[in-house]
Amino acid sequence: MRVTLQRKNYRLDVAKLRRAQRYLRTRTETETIHKALDLAADEAELAKALKQLLEKGRGHVAAAGKSPDINRSSQPCSITL
Repeated sequence: MRVTLQRKNYRLDVAKLRRAQRYLRTRTETETIHKALDLAADEAELAKALKQLLEKGRGHVAAAGKSPDINRSSQPCSITL
């Protein structure tokens, strides 16, 4: 993937930027912003994937908690050793 860098000017809450910098353990403000944007995009992708997974599994969740009935057969089971 090609990266395009461009100079931007924003008015940011300095306290939020410093807090993010501490949590993300980044050295520069630019690195903090890049990492925060990556994390936000990753979180959105995960949320989308989780939503799709939950929608696909709808109706199967109740059955997943039940153990299968192994004695359904009317024929007796015998094991010869």
